[in-house]
Amino acid sequence: MQRRQFLGLVGFLATPFELMADNRKPTPEDVEGPFYPVVAIPIRSNLVRVSDKLVGEPITLAGRVVDRQGNPASNVKVEIWQCDGQGFYDHPAQDGYEKFDANFDGYGAQVTNSQGYYKFTTLFPVPYTGRPPHIHVKLWQNGAPLLTTQLYLEGNTGGGWFKSQREQLQIDPKRNEQGELQAEFTFVV
Repeated sequence: MQRRQFLGLVGFLATPFELMADNRKPTPEDVEGPFYPVVAIPIRSNLVRVSDKLVGEPITLAGRVVDRQGNPASNVKVEIWQCDGQGFYDHPAQDGYEKFDANFDGYGAQVTNSQGYYKFTTLFPVPYTGRPPHIHVKLWQNGAPLLTTQLYLEGNTGGGWFKSQREQLQIDPKRNEQGELQAEFTFVV
């Protein structure tokens, strides 16, 4: 048997196994950043304290956490944190953090339900100091970190060598019938 025929036969025999495997790629990692909260992130789904006084606009971020086969990942703690509408984090290492918007909590967490769902009311992300708008995310299961990443607005992921992986980390906010912003994202772990 010639080499070319052998490789063709191996490829043909491997095809059924490839078809059985799910093609879901794990959600890419991204940097945690310097402003991970210094206190325990509380379980809370609504990060907007007073919407009519908020600097910026509220957005609902919802979705699921699934494994590579598409099965729901329940009991996963989903943490988010981000800057306020002025570009300040609620973090003592950031200059000017004392100006952080008191109408926004800045961070919160949810635990996925039996179908892997999570949901937050947070702030439409804004840019700051050369960074594209983003929401930081960290997933935990049984006290161990599963994934640290960031979500970016569609078409606004910034440049650099992270750009290609950030293309997979985009949310595309849309307005619902009531005019409220909503975005969805599924994390694959």
